[in-house]
Amino acid sequence: MTRSEQHSHNRRVIQRVALLVHGFRSFHAPSYQQVTVTLNTELLLTSRGNTWTSKSLFRMLQRSGISGLHGVKKIRY
Repeated sequence: MTRSEQHSHNRRVIQRVALLVHGFRSFHAPSYQQVTVTLNTELLLTSRGNTWTSKSLFRMLQRSGISGLHGVKKIRY
């Protein structure tokens, strides 16, 4: 996967995570564990083809300049 393909893949995952966070009915954002379980059941894999873990999701968001799930909450898609 080329670098541009990785960026577009990560943008799609971030959009899905943003929808999950916005759809969460609590004041707080969902846990990383809840989000990764949902991503894995929807068969959204990492850019390297692995399943998501809490740490891999956190690091991907961090590399994209987003400060965790609360930072995703500020994104509007």
